[in-house]
Amino acid sequence: MIQKNTLTGILLSACLLIFGSPAIADSHGDQKINPWRHCGIGAGLFDDNGTAAAISNIIWDSGTTAVTSATASPETCSSKILETARFIDEAYDVLAIETAMGEGKHLAAAMDLVGCQSAAQQEVTAKLRHDLHGLTTRADYTTLERAEKAYSYYASLLSAASSAEGCLSS
Repeated sequence: MIQKNTLTGILLSACLLIFGSPAIADSHGDQKINPWRHCGIGAGLFDDNGTAAAISNIIWDSGTTAVTSATASPETCSSKILETARFIDEAYDVLAIETAMGEGKHLAAAMDLVGCQSAAQQEVTAKLRHDLHGLTTRADYTTLERAEKAYSYYASLLSAASSAEGCLSS
């Protein structure tokens, strides 16, 4: 009975930490880092499964390592979502040009980051081009911060990838 109560307590604590934890703002924009889902040993083991990552972090060391890495050095937190956001933030200008052209190494890398197979890439690129055209023709485009432009591209990529058959990311 004691073991069952201990396990129940651990699982309840894990749920509270996963779903009730405050997110930490990433220095790369509006992306939020959940320390238990995106950082620590759990994120390294379970990159594509935030729940498993969080449970692993809590079982390993009560999430201490995850929280420490998120607050002291958020750039070390690993997640495909964060990796994609960072890539777009760093390569936005080239991505915008390659997207307008419909091809390029950086555009192909972005497709790989969201798991788009070659059959889906044309559909996703067409959606990105449409969204990018809408953004760049806005009257206030030249006054937008670079981070706003990159975030718009990021949101567009995730949206296009999640609706295209043949992409793994959502």
